[in-house]
Amino acid sequence: MSFPWRFVLLAASLMAAPSAFAAIVFDGVAAGDATDHDAILWTRADNGGSVTPLTAEVSTDPAFPGQPKIYRGVTDQAADFTLKVDAIGLSPNTVYYYRFSNGSAVSPVGRFTTPPSDHRAVPVRFGFSGDVDAKFRPFPSVDGFGTTAGGTQGLNYFIFLGDTMYETAATGSPATVATATDGSNADQALIDYHRKYREVLKGVAAGTGEVVDQGQQGIQSMLATTGLYTLLDNHELGNKQLQSGGAPQVAEIEGNQAGFDVNTTGTFNNKSPGFRTLVRAYLDYHPIREATVSAPKNPRSDDTIRQYFAQQWGRNSVLIRIDDRSYRDIRLPDSGIAPDGSLLPHARADNPRRTMLGKTQLAWLKQELLKANANGTVWKILVISSPIDTVGGHQDGKSWYGGYRAERNELLKFIADNKIGHVLFLTTDDHEMRTTKLVYAPSPGRKALVPGALQVVTGPIGGAGPDAITDHSFAHIVAVLNNPSTAVDNNPDLIAHRDPPIGLMGFPGLRDVFREGDPNAAAHPTSIDFFAPDRNGYTILDIAADATLTVESYGIPSFPADTFPQPTAPAKLIMRFRIALPHTGSETKPAGGHPVTP
Repeated sequence: MSFPWRFVLLAASLMAAPSAFAAIVFDGVAAGDATDHDAILWTRADNGGSVTPLTAEVSTDPAFPGQPKIYRGVTDQAADFTLKVDAIGLSPNTVYYYRFSNGSAVSPVGRFTTPPSDHRAVPVRFGFSGDVDAKFRPFPSVDGFGTTAGGTQGLNYFIFLGDTMYETAATGSPATVATATDGSNADQALIDYHRKYREVLKGVAAGTGEVVDQGQQGIQSMLATTGLYTLLDNHELGNKQLQSGGAPQVAEIEGNQAGFDVNTTGTFNNKSPGFRTLVRAYLDYHPIREATVSAPKNPRSDDTIRQYFAQQWGRNSVLIRIDDRSYRDIRLPDSGIAPDGSLLPHARADNPRRTMLGKTQLAWLKQELLKANANGTVWKILVISSPIDTVGGHQDGKSWYGGYRAERNELLKFIADNKIGHVLFLTTDDHEMRTTKLVYAPSPGRKALVPGALQVVTGPIGGAGPDAITDHSFAHIVAVLNNPSTAVDNNPDLIAHRDPPIGLMGFPGLRDVFREGDPNAAAHPTSIDFFAPDRNGYTILDIAADATLTVESYGIPSFPADTFPQPTAPAKLIMRFRIALPHTGSETKPAGGHPVTP
């Protein structure tokens, strides 16, 4: 079964037809998956249950003078009255503005930038975050996202990094149905998931949680500010029911049946009606292009929606979006700590036949990395939905290290062995801000740093976890970091397991470290300068023309769920660091990596 394209492409010379509709409410606009010649434009037009013919205008001027480019389509009732059009015929390295109209009603104006078509050393500025739970509406962490005070003016793109809604209940927001794999309740599931995507866009009435069209409108402003590259994660897939797309349809949710650790059944969740229904709802609400994978010799990947994607952004960076949900083997139970404090073994995660990406995507990713290295692209930006670092003894069964350790090591060893420098992994999911070095096993029983590689975790935009910390003082966060009784995210546990502590101390080219509350960050950076577990927010990255990388994390203090605050102060700078490249030579060390020295 192939996924249908719901795009309508018409010549730019077509003129908008008059329309009788006047009561249309636009629930936001978005642009995504931009290349140097096109971008996917999205909107939802609420017209009281009727479909609406719409015209999309695209111009380099926000006032849309003269003859803007015109694209036309009709909202789709089956897609909850959303519309996606492919704006073709664009110029590279250009800022565009766009809007939808039907002749009388006009949508808000959105903005996006097309990538350069060549390998010029142009500056690139982008951001990322994810995790938008309706319990934390209307997401004040991104209120005023496009203002200079928030530090986000002029983004070339934003990575909307998964969990773009939650299927769970919140005040005024019932949970979705538990989606059946066989699709027996597919109609209701589609209705429920469409509703959840709407809720994170729209406003919310204080106290009741009622969805309203007035006041702050959820993440609408954030989506319109710049172009998007959006990632699938577990909450778009019902959290547990279908989160492992490569698992067999008959397996238990968390893989307690060891015989299903590696799927050899011939059936896959990603081919099931339930999985495809939830992916359909996700695609309906995001500006994502739709194409299918052709891999006849690999039934796990063949005829699935292709969500992995690579886009060059000038000479200094390439964005590589990974799909680590649609093909992964079943999630394993989390590893734990025994009563005596020792790590409960989880050898199943070391099974070399288990896969996170599937062999088709993994082979593609390796080729993209080799190509980027051969082309002289400095920063290889890999966007993943699950963290790939180590966090000490306790391991989440859905993470790379906790459940897919062999393939994780294969990928990181490939990076090290092929001297692929400056690999930057971006992710959210853990609902905290941290930056870490990465380790792998160059041979059994050894641990070494992957030369030049790092991971940055940020967010959530609005989610549980940060709200558990109400003391935001610097001293308290230091105590959280160094508390040995905490099962995860603390330095004593990391060091005890021969993992590098949180932070980039000693990383080649590190400079200009800043941490709110730490006057010694620049002169003597330590782990706390790369750690903030108590904030909702996002991270902005600048890659300069000389390839210097600047990473800035912005946030607001956490707040309790279902309180619906309406703050006006934008997120403020919490942490910053820079990585400057040497003027001559390379900081990439010989294959084999550096020994871990905490």
